[in-house]
Amino acid sequence: MRIKPKALRPGDRIAIVAPGSAASEEKLKRGAGSLAKLGFEPVFGKTCFLKRGFMAGPDEARLADLHWAFSDPSIHGIVCLRGGNASGRLLPGLDMGLIAANPKPFVGYSDITVFHTVFGQQGNFVTFHGPMATIEFSSKGEKGITRESFLKALTSTEPLGVLADASSGLTSLAGGKARGEIVGGNLALICSTMGTPYELDTRGKILFIEDINEQPYSVDRMLTHLRNAGKLSAAAAVVIGDFLNADPVSPGPEDSLTLDEVFEDHLPGLGIPVVRGLRCGHGKLNLTLPLGIQVEVDGNACRLTALEAALS
Repeated sequence: MRIKPKALRPGDRIAIVAPGSAASEEKLKRGAGSLAKLGFEPVFGKTCFLKRGFMAGPDEARLADLHWAFSDPSIHGIVCLRGGNASGRLLPGLDMGLIAANPKPFVGYSDITVFHTVFGQQGNFVTFHGPMATIEFSSKGEKGITRESFLKALTSTEPLGVLADASSGLTSLAGGKARGEIVGGNLALICSTMGTPYELDTRGKILFIEDINEQPYSVDRMLTHLRNAGKLSAAAAVVIGDFLNADPVSPGPEDSLTLDEVFEDHLPGLGIPVVRGLRCGHGKLNLTLPLGIQVEVDGNACRLTALEAALS
């Protein structure tokens, strides 16, 4: 069982760090304002104001920001500024002794997937696949649902219960029921760590995947990579989140499989439950998903349920 960080409370200080790419000052202010409206005190890491090409400053600065956020006792949670690129460059330099000794709610997605994997497997604590510090929360519509999911996931010491079902758009690609620890994140980033000390362990786990701007042939290549590496057959179930902007462009539709066909080719034949349609990923509706907790996937009832609390 993984370590459960302490739940956030009103007034808690949340560090905003940029271990990947930079963001505009406008988006930074907007995200900090959103966190403040939820009752937290945003604290900016130095990398929020740095830029080096496609990165938020040099590797050393981004690594130092992560270590500061985990080691500073006045910081209660960590929300990444954005994903983008270059998070993987920091993995060899992580002080996992320091990080594991100071588990805190850590939130992000996309390029941040590599940290979810390492913090879970080497630090043994729960992390959160969820909105980053460029988001503008709202009380209405999809942004309102995203806001409520974020707040509940980071403040509740009780199991979150049903995370998604048929009423929220979850569909089944393969029936059956399975329980296990949910892991994963962005499909491209999962594949990027294959063959390294940081690759994802899927044995007996519930594998969650999502992505953006990947055409069907690219998704097919990545799923083939995972299948050939034994990562799909080792999993207890698969949960598919949002795959945005996945229409075939080059080659055109007449020379491409659809994304549905790619999933059908790779996943239903695994002999494990497979569900699709979890609103988690790069969409405007981006549910906050605790990674590392026990969940149940019911492919017959089209339901994903959290079986334990994510926070203490």
